[in-house]
Amino acid sequence: MISQQLAHKQIMHITRSITASAAFLLLGLTTPVQAQQVTMETLLDRIQIEDFLTLYYYELSEGESRALSEYFTEDALLDVDGLIATGHAEIAKLYERPAPDPNAPPAPPRGRSHMLLTNPVIEINGDTAIAHVIWTGVMNQGVGKAPSLYEQGREDTELVKIDGKWLIKRRYISSDSGLPDKYDATYKPRENPLK
Repeated sequence: MISQQLAHKQIMHITRSITASAAFLLLGLTTPVQAQQVTMETLLDRIQIEDFLTLYYYELSEGESRALSEYFTEDALLDVDGLIATGHAEIAKLYERPAPDPNAPPAPPRGRSHMLLTNPVIEINGDTAIAHVIWTGVMNQGVGKAPSLYEQGREDTELVKIDGKWLIKRRYISSDSGLPDKYDATYKPRENPLK
C-alpha cells in the first residue's frame, strides 16, 4: 500500500514537471508582439494614417478609382492578391469598374457594402510608417435583413510622409476568404510581405 502511494506521488511529481516544462517552452514560443510606444510625436501620425486608410475605403465604396490613385506615391506598388499595379495610371486602371453593357437588362439592386478596418498595428518611424490592418466586407441588402460578411483579409502597407501628407509607397492586400474570381490566376497564400 505504501509503495502504491509512493509510486502515485512520483507519477504526480513527474506529470507536474512535464506540464511546467511544456508551459515554459510554449511561453518562449509565443512571445507577444510589442506594440510601438505611443508618444505625442507619433500619436498625430497614427490618427492621420487611420483616417487616411478609412477615407480610402470610403472612396473605394463610392467608385472613385481616379481619386484612389492619388493616395499613392508616383512610383507606388499595389499588390492585390498577386495582381500588381505600379504608379498612378496602373493603380487607377486596377480599380476601374467596367462600364455597364447598354444592351444588358438592368441589374438588380446590389445593396450597400461597407468595409470594416480593424486591429490596426501602426509603426511610425519619422516620415515613414508601416500599417497592418484586417479588413472585412459587410453587405447590407436592406434595413429589414441581417448584414452578411462577404470577404475578409489583411493589408500590409508602407507609407511615406511627403510635404506633411501620408501616401502609400507599397501596399499588399491579401485575401483570407471571399476571393473574387478575377484573382484566381494570381492568388497565392502569403503572410506579411513587408517582413
